[in-house]
Amino acid sequence: MAACWKHVRLCARDLHKLKTFAPLKTNTWIDTKRLHTSIRSHSFLCQFRSNSRHHLNRPAVVCVLPITRGKSTTAAENAAPPSTTDYIPEPPPLPQAPELVDTLNALGEPTIQSLGLGGWTPSGMVQQGLDFLHVGLDLPWWGAIMIGTVCLRMLVFPLVIKSQQNAALMHNHAPVMTRLQERMTDARASGDAIALQRATVEYLAYMQKNGIKMFKSMLVPFAQLPVFVSVFFGLRGMANLPVESMKLGGLYWFTDLTVPDPFYALPIFTAATFLLIVQVGVDGVRADMMSPFMRYGMRAMPFIMLPFISNFPAALLTYWCTTNAFSLLQVLFLRIPAVRTKFGIEQMVKHEVSAMPKKKGFVQGFKEAMDNAGRASQFEERQRLDAVRFKKAGEGPMVKTYSYNPTKIQTIKPSKISNVNKTVQAKPK
Repeated sequence: MAACWKHVRLCARDLHKLKTFAPLKTNTWIDTKRLHTSIRSHSFLCQFRSNSRHHLNRPAVVCVLPITRGKSTTAAENAAPPSTTDYIPEPPPLPQAPELVDTLNALGEPTIQSLGLGGWTPSGMVQQGLDFLHVGLDLPWWGAIMIGTVCLRMLVFPLVIKSQQNAALMHNHAPVMTRLQERMTDARASGDAIALQRATVEYLAYMQKNGIKMFKSMLVPFAQLPVFVSVFFGLRGMANLPVESMKLGGLYWFTDLTVPDPFYALPIFTAATFLLIVQVGVDGVRADMMSPFMRYGMRAMPFIMLPFISNFPAALLTYWCTTNAFSLLQVLFLRIPAVRTKFGIEQMVKHEVSAMPKKKGFVQGFKEAMDNAGRASQFEERQRLDAVRFKKAGEGPMVKTYSYNPTKIQTIKPSKISNVNKTVQAKPK
């Protein structure tokens, strides 16, 4: 007789007796009626087999397996009992490799972001720009710094044109402007407020008539100051970290850009080019148009800053040397007549020696500057006291007046003197 499957319910006692979840021997006989009438605690699948030779009406239990309530079995599932040896678990997921894209760039070097540099600050944007030139164009660090410097200077070039235009106007009208300034100085020294105001109005009117504006001469220095500060802190941060690739990104004798120049060639070249810039007036401020005190102060600046810049990293001095060299080439380019005509810059007029004021020495110019400063303070103090007196005169009590001028000496007529003498003689003694 073929084997068949039936659903039966086993109680806890029957499960313990039959050793559930394990195959039973073929000669183990159970009462099916008892199984059907047991409590409804669990559902199991039992396989029974009839024995034709012994106990035909009492099937033998082969195995007992759990089933799920409410699910029907198909013919394929009924054909053979499930086996635990056929189940193969899913393999565990493979560990993922770390992302190298976020930590290394195309050259196999650590990115700026992974080193904690970059960002949207001015110095961070400078660092990102230099990293783009270094990685994107495959340039060494010294080349990236030089090309980046040239790009920044080209952005400031329109301001340089305006400064050169204003500098040419100031040079061509220097004799008249100098005479007006001397009139203002003399009026301030004498304390004449009306003369000072008149000279000031004439000076401003002359500048407005000829299109001269003093602030245009300072456009380039004011525009380059934030750029220089951003590049200074950006390169110093990269050198102090340091960026490892910058240690071999130099040129010739300064191969390491993170340390100072061992031969002091870059600091000396920087100071020398700065002195030339001050002398020729590259950025629109010429030395001969400055006051003597300011002119000598600017000329002494390269010698004062030389000991300090000697300890700067070579990367920073590479930028400084590049920007100074670009300025000198720029002034040579703007001295070409065709270029000056193209950009609307007037040609420099060569003034006669008699028309220009006599240049003063450093000591005399320093004394004159100090005297002018003292006179200006005295003039302001005098104006303040006059304002205080005027206010007190308006708020204080009325001053007693006379029918005659008490400041003048009264003259007595001779007739009145004789009458007074007669009156005195007529009185009894």
